Formats: sequence, structure tokens, C-alpha cells
Amino acid sequence: MADDLVELDFGVRPEAAVSGAVCLQTEAGTFLTFNAMRPTDRMSPYGTPYMEDAGTAVVEFKRCLVSRFGYPNDEARWGIPQYKDVSYGIYEVKYSTWIKEVVRMNRFRFPETKDDYVRRHFLFAFHDDTFECLADDLVLEVVNDPYHVIFERIRRRALGADAG
Repeated sequence: MADDLVELDFGVRPEAAVSGAVCLQTEAGTFLTFNAMRPTDRMSPYGTPYMEDAGTAVVEFKRCLVSRFGYPNDEARWGIPQYKDVSYGIYEVKYSTWIKEVVRMNRFRFPETKDDYVRRHFLFAFHDDTFECLADDLVLEVVNDPYHVIFERIRRRALGADAG
């Protein structure tokens, strides 16, 4: 099945009310931050765990070839067949039509492009936005530093330690 979404479990998910997603992308790297929530041991009346603040999730994508950030928001996603079952969370899109399209386009110039030229399609569903990218992998860490400290650390990694 094309564009089959599989939720990934990193122990956290985007905060539903104010996800606070920020993307920084340069030629050297792609980073995404968001307000992270983690499940507690207490169950809600709906049979799901209550969530609590976990800090700021910092995601670094390995060999990100392309990304898109913005539309659709949570309300629009529910009306789009590809996204209809997506809730606030982190997903991998299996059998991605976007990957197939990038590989197809690359073959115009590089006919020997292999099907696995682009390894993975990631999707992050936030309150006001959706972030998607094609990358080899991702690393997610949750930190509790002030945001200006987090952003400075990302800036140095994305632009180089000596970038002014």
C-alpha cells in the first residue's frame, strides 16, 4: 500500500496545544525542535495515559535531501486521505510516493539511481503544521535547557562551531 504511515515510538510526542515546532535547515544539516510530551503511569477516562511535559525534543536528520514544513495543520489533515489517521506524533511513511518521485526525477540525470537512493520518509504531525522530510535516519534527544541555549547548540552544529 502506498504512503502507509507507521507511528514511531521515541517515548515522546509533540505537545497537542502548543507544539512550538521550529525547523533549521542548511546545506550542512537539518534540525527540528518541538515541545515534547511523554506518557505518565496515570490513565485517562479514555483509556490512554495522561501526558506530561518532557522538555524540548531536538531532532537531527541524517542526509536530509528535501523537506517541507507548514500545511496541513491538524484540522486540515483529517480531511486529506493520506493523513486521515494521523494524530500528533512522529511517523515513518512506508512505500512513500514522494520517495518514488524523487528517485524518478533523479534518474533523468543519473539513470543508474537505485531505488534505495532515498532511504526514509519521516512525518511529524504538530498542532499548526506538518513537517516531512526524506532522509537516511534521524536522532532524537529531549533536553531541558533554556531554548536560547538549545538553539545556539543547533546553530553551531548546523553552521559550524566558529560561525558568527
